Amino acid sequence: MGVSLVLFLNLENQIFILIVLAFSFSIFASVLAVKMQQLKMRVFELAFAIPLFLSVTAFLTATYNKSEATSLLILSHILLIVDCSFILLIPQDADILKLFAVVPFAFIGLGLYLSTPQIYSCLFAAMCFLVFVFLVINLVMLINNMFHNEKIHMAGHAGLFILASSAGLWLYQGFISSEVLILLALGYICCTYYVYKNTLSVFFREYQNSKESLKRMNASIHAEVIRRVEAIERSNRKLLEKAKTDSMTGLLIKSAIIEKLENILERSPRMNLSILMFDIDNFKQLNDSLGHQHGDLCIKTLTNLAKTSFRQDDIIGRYGGDEFIVILPDTPSVKAFIIADRFRELIQSKSNPSITISVGIASFPDDAKTPAALIEAADKALYTSKQKGRNTVTLYSALQGSPGSS
Repeated sequence: MGVSLVLFLNLENQIFILIVLAFSFSIFASVLAVKMQQLKMRVFELAFAIPLFLSVTAFLTATYNKSEATSLLILSHILLIVDCSFILLIPQDADILKLFAVVPFAFIGLGLYLSTPQIYSCLFAAMCFLVFVFLVINLVMLINNMFHNEKIHMAGHAGLFILASSAGLWLYQGFISSEVLILLALGYICCTYYVYKNTLSVFFREYQNSKESLKRMNASIHAEVIRRVEAIERSNRKLLEKAKTDSMTGLLIKSAIIEKLENILERSPRMNLSILMFDIDNFKQLNDSLGHQHGDLCIKTLTNLAKTSFRQDDIIGRYGGDEFIVILPDTPSVKAFIIADRFRELIQSKSNPSITISVGIASFPDDAKTPAALIEAADKALYTSKQKGRNTVTLYSALQGSPGSS
């Protein structure tokens, strides 16, 4: 029984069965495999249930009725051509397309009914005419698509035209020749390509577009995150700088100026460096007699003159109250004294309200070896300037008992 099922047909017939089963099954299976597709493509793919089921039936029938099996094979392709041609001619959004979802199964029953030798022989001429009509229709639609460069259904019409040519040649010859097989394979290849281009190809293209879109979105998000992080870092730096500056004068506060001094000495331990400490003479009496607003104005005046008087590399800070400190990098004590005395004279002559200042100078490493000791030395020199009668400059090295005097 099994051997007779395989060998009931000659080689051409067996190849014919294999081609039909392979291609019709792959196209019909795409209905289940690809969910997201248009209705027109779904009903087109469903139509290939006709040759699939009728060919299997013909294969099983051939052991006891070879002529009926042959009728089933030719009828399956005529019905396929008719069904698919109508589907391609109907517009995409037409409601009638829903009807064609059940037409293949009705055609399967029709094929089984018409395949009996008596009915098939009576309808032979009608089937030949039907094949010719749909061959012409698909040829006209193919030429029209090529002329208007409408590629979407071109492969479908080409496949049906070739299948109709194969069926017509088969009816004309009365047997399956190698030419029929070649045309049949080409027709199915075109139909398979048509299904692929409008289902899996669209899916892959949309997937690729989504992948590229996601990639661009990720790049955009990454760039935005970097931009936001940089903005936050800039904001944090501004806040940090703001926390290190005095709100009234815009100068560094005490802790910041000490940190600057420590960093400079740590980076350049052999540098000749001097610091100036100065304050406004009799500032408490000015505040008490003329009010705090006048005192604030004096501090602002002193700050503005200091910002325009010292070098770009010099660092100015408000040490507290009316007391200020200036770091002079690469400046020995003698040069620092000249700079300080020139600044004292500027304040005396240019300040408005009119004020004077007292200045103390300490130098590294001659007067002190550490930042704290250097500031303490400058503060002692400033105190000496106050004792001398104010409006003067004092070097710590000039003080009796200082390290620089020995």
